Amino acid sequence: MRKHPQPHHGHDHDEHDEKAGHKHHEHHGHAHSHAHMEGQAPKAIIGAMIVTLIFMVVELVGGWLANSLALISDGAHMLTDVGAMLLSLFAIWIARRPYSGSMSFGYHRAEILGALASGLLIWAIAGVLVYEAFARLQAPPEVHGKIVFVVATIGLAANFLSMKMLHSSKEHNINVRAAYLHLISDALGSVGAIIAGLVIWLTGWRLIDPIVTFFFAVLMVISSWSLLKEAVAVLMESAPSWIPLDQVKKQLLTVPHVSEVHDLHVWTVSTGRLALSVHLIAKPSTNVLSAANTLLRSKYGIYHTTIQVEDPEHFDQEGCYDCDK
Repeated sequence: MRKHPQPHHGHDHDEHDEKAGHKHHEHHGHAHSHAHMEGQAPKAIIGAMIVTLIFMVVELVGGWLANSLALISDGAHMLTDVGAMLLSLFAIWIARRPYSGSMSFGYHRAEILGALASGLLIWAIAGVLVYEAFARLQAPPEVHGKIVFVVATIGLAANFLSMKMLHSSKEHNINVRAAYLHLISDALGSVGAIIAGLVIWLTGWRLIDPIVTFFFAVLMVISSWSLLKEAVAVLMESAPSWIPLDQVKKQLLTVPHVSEVHDLHVWTVSTGRLALSVHLIAKPSTNVLSAANTLLRSKYGIYHTTIQVEDPEHFDQEGCYDCDK
């Protein structure tokens, strides 16, 4: 009969462990710093959203007056920026709800779903812009280049201001990073509109307007790829790219009295929240748990752990998830 020792959950955070966590990658600092930066995220998003909303109206009105698709598309993307920021605020709010019996990890994954939706929204807008750009290539309309140039320049300044508001929080929350990515895409659109406006103003070449729009749409897709890839990886519970599982396994085998490591899993619950589960073959009388947790915290910054220590004399391979690999 196989014995089932009680798994250990590493949730305690004393001062010694916080110091050890500093050795981990800067992107995954200790919990107090991460929580503080997450607390600043809603304020940063609201400030950036107000700025974006004001200048969105300016760009849409300017695009309508100038009859410029490049400028209208930039203003429309500002509208999606506002929508993405509202989505980010909602995701941050729901992610902070306490866990329940049916939602044992809480609602932390809501922020990942929000980021995924933001990335897909960028792709959808890019598709609409490509369609409109091809239509205008067939019959380019009259465009007022001077208005396009002036309004797009103002829009670019607004993008930079909003990006500055989000900059300090973007590495600590994937939804802030999604909103920041929207603003980068929008800034690229403003640059494109400035170029289009200047060319039309100086030369009268109207084809530049749909050409710039098409180029802008391609950049939107490329720039959002990393966000979508990260969100999907988290939802698929992939191991974080900066944590090599083979190395973690080798490190755990250096813990005294550990003879075998199996069922090793590392995944991301949400931004900055890593979790690990593993089975260790070792004599249960030895102090394996403390040594393993100290190693995982100091080397990889992993605090939430579930470690099961199994007696080598009573190990049952049928209960092993990956022993047949």
